[in-house]
Amino acid sequence: MPRPATLSMRVQKRSGSGALAVSFVSDIPESPVQITPLWHLEVKDDRNHKIELGLVAHRTEALRLAIGAVGGEGQWTVEDIELSDWTALERKPGPLADLPAATSPEPLPVGWEPPDSLDGRWRTVGTEREMLTDVNGLRITFPAKVTVAQGVRHEMVVLVTNRGDVEKDLTISLQGPPGAYMPTFTVPFAAGGTTLFRPPVQMLQVGNHWIKVKLSSGSETVVVPIEVVCEPRYPTIGISLDLEPLATALPDLREIAQFLQMRMPAEFALTSTTSQQLNEVAGQVILSLPLGNDASTMLARAKATQVNWMPSLVGLYLPASMQQSSGSAIAAAVASATEQIRSEPSQAAIISPPLPVVTSDEGLIPSPQFAQALDAGMGTAVGSVGLHISALPHGAVLTEKIDGRFRQQPSSFWTDFDARYDFASLRQTLTQRQLRLPLFLDRLPVRGTGEARLDALMLGRLLISGFAQGCTAATFPADLVDPVQENPLPSPVLMALQELTRELAGTVPLRGLADKEGFSGRIDEPIIYRSFMRKNEGILFMWNNTSQPIDVAVVLRALPLQMHLLRLSYSERFVERRFQGLFSLSDEARTNHQQAVYVRVQPLEIVSLSFNFKNPHAGWLGQLAPRPPVKNYGPHWPEHGGDRPWGFGNS
Repeated sequence: MPRPATLSMRVQKRSGSGALAVSFVSDIPESPVQITPLWHLEVKDDRNHKIELGLVAHRTEALRLAIGAVGGEGQWTVEDIELSDWTALERKPGPLADLPAATSPEPLPVGWEPPDSLDGRWRTVGTEREMLTDVNGLRITFPAKVTVAQGVRHEMVVLVTNRGDVEKDLTISLQGPPGAYMPTFTVPFAAGGTTLFRPPVQMLQVGNHWIKVKLSSGSETVVVPIEVVCEPRYPTIGISLDLEPLATALPDLREIAQFLQMRMPAEFALTSTTSQQLNEVAGQVILSLPLGNDASTMLARAKATQVNWMPSLVGLYLPASMQQSSGSAIAAAVASATEQIRSEPSQAAIISPPLPVVTSDEGLIPSPQFAQALDAGMGTAVGSVGLHISALPHGAVLTEKIDGRFRQQPSSFWTDFDARYDFASLRQTLTQRQLRLPLFLDRLPVRGTGEARLDALMLGRLLISGFAQGCTAATFPADLVDPVQENPLPSPVLMALQELTRELAGTVPLRGLADKEGFSGRIDEPIIYRSFMRKNEGILFMWNNTSQPIDVAVVLRALPLQMHLLRLSYSERFVERRFQGLFSLSDEARTNHQQAVYVRVQPLEIVSLSFNFKNPHAGWLGQLAPRPPVKNYGPHWPEHGGDRPWGFGNS
């Protein structure tokens, strides 16, 4: 199967309570019960049914197709088995299809600094330094320097004075280092007044940087430089590097510089020059120390390289000699290493070795070695628990048809995926041991089926669910750099991580909805959601576990000023970003008297909505339900389009 295929067959349940199952196997096992079903179906009748499954199998393995019955006694008749090419579903535009595409300038070179004040001028007012500029009769005052948190869309406080007697539009765009982001948008400013304006700037690289702000009004355009200090914030996403390819990889890493947290090797034969380069590319670096060695000596060698970030964060790992050690031996080695590290003046935060976890029907669970290490006290010696998930599924079900119709119920494959990669059991394991520790996902797997888009979507689900359930950091292997070297465009996996980094960095997960009459977020429902907050933002992720598109109503209990839409899709353009610079309800929502946003969630995609709120609060998400919502409720919002847009007013 070099490409996705459709498996067609006629089936009939003859007796018993078992479900029909389909899977792939590389070797025929001694007992059929050793086969983990890729897909299963339960029916309540004994009629003849035609089943059509869109399947993806691992491309590098010689596989056999296994068909059988699971979950009880019984017999099925299966006949007319055929394989043919799979055809992607026809997609029709849904709600938000007319939302403008998000556009932003190309990033500045790493380390760019302005030669002067460009088209602006600096002035000092009291103890504060400001940047002033004029364009088309508008006087604009920026702070000369702003401090932001990593990932947070920080609102700069800007004053715009329209000295004319007519309303004027101002278009603003931002150009910064890789990872800096603000879609270009236009705002109207009323005549004869001063307006407080809060354009958001998002930075992902930790450290001091310069950005260019481009302002256009009428036929005039000016550019001013603003200094930005980006401070680290959890959760965060990073990349894990080994020492040997480090120096040669640095130029390519600039292509993926938004991965700010990099895992350093245990050996420190780095020159000061290389260390300084690394500090420019990476924001926050984890010093990685092997267990079973003299941690004090390793720390001293690291300091000798003059790495100025040393050592705020230390990640322990198991050398090859300790891979098979008992959990108690690992716990003892961790205790010894942490004692030495904490004797240093740095007071570094310490991550436990990334011990393996196992996928099961109860979700992700600790391996026996991991559980023994926790029982022996490893958790009390560290500030974060490292996890290693070894693999993504090597097969997947794209679509399901029963008797010629796409199935509207959740696919067993995708619900099983969400269940097997759920973090609830891990959190319960820590709670049972009275450990309130964050989880660190180390070197997450980036290849499963070998179908890049599908692997990216599965990885995205895993990452979003992890950050929603107690994970504060994740790293990925350095071979993500390979697609950058070989192809003009990044791979779908890298593209997904870039976009999810932007939406997940610095977020706080939320639990539950105020109203349970719609989708509740359970893994057996058609629409799965995870919601977050980040300062003044509410962020929602959704995916569809059926083979049919679903129009979802997102009912809001806070007043949005702006809305970002991110869509990661299997069969269309892989990454789509849209942006509404001045939020307004759709005509349909006004007709329905709903404070709601309607969005179509297609099968095989992840959709994210991010709202910048005027008065943010944890209850911003009132309801998630099929469009339209089942009831009319929510705050009464003012009509958009009076004297001022929402969120703007005379000062």
